[in-house]
Amino acid sequence: MDAYFLPIIITGAFAGIGIGLLGVFIVGMRMPFIGSCISHAAMVGAVYASLWNLSPTAGALLLSMSASAGAAFLPPSRRNLDANTGQAVLLAFMMGLVFLAVGLEQNSRSEMLSLLWGNVLFADWGTAGITGGLTIVLAAFTALFNQELKAILFSRSLAEATGPYAKAVYFCFLCLCGLILAVTLKAVGGLLIFSLLVCPAAAAYQICRGFRAVILTSMLFGLLSTTVGFALSYSLNLPTGACTVLVSAGIFLLTSLFQRLAQ
Repeated sequence: MDAYFLPIIITGAFAGIGIGLLGVFIVGMRMPFIGSCISHAAMVGAVYASLWNLSPTAGALLLSMSASAGAAFLPPSRRNLDANTGQAVLLAFMMGLVFLAVGLEQNSRSEMLSLLWGNVLFADWGTAGITGGLTIVLAAFTALFNQELKAILFSRSLAEATGPYAKAVYFCFLCLCGLILAVTLKAVGGLLIFSLLVCPAAAAYQICRGFRAVILTSMLFGLLSTTVGFALSYSLNLPTGACTVLVSAGIFLLTSLFQRLAQ
């Protein structure tokens, strides 16, 4: 490796830390449906922007922010639609749009396919700076509004009823979620980023007791997923996004095994 890989490694490290921190709240709020909605909306925006010769990052930002804003104003519970059913319908619709765009592409599909599977080699110093900046903003936001986020984790309906700022905090959190997922889309891939959003946090919840320990461990697992995944990708000449997600899933399996042995 040479200096060319330095911004790539830094981008992957910040992406793992940021998504690991996001995952603590996505998994803790038991709303993977919303995380899936935002990540797949970012993928649709990026793919269609690429089809129309526009900036994939701009397309991902537009659709992910729209999905984040829309999800923030959904009521906490809907009795007439099960969340799993809604998730299945949404994923089918999003994937249909994505593969429609791939079919309509008449030129080289390499860039479009890289948006699906991820390629951290697209990262440069600008991407590293933006990813690092957003990760720092997210960490500062979760520290500043720690009490409100904990209340939302316990019960979003109760938090909005008792706290005047809970809805605004929830909205800002989802917007940050949309920003980070859109920026890291190229590195991890739209089809795989949802796994990285869930696995490190789920692994941390398996083995940690306190909430602070869960946050730190999830960030560590996210960091390990991206850096070890990149190392495997580089040494074995394999797709970076796939390696990253396989490492994160492996971490979850190891923590599950550790929990069973500890009982």
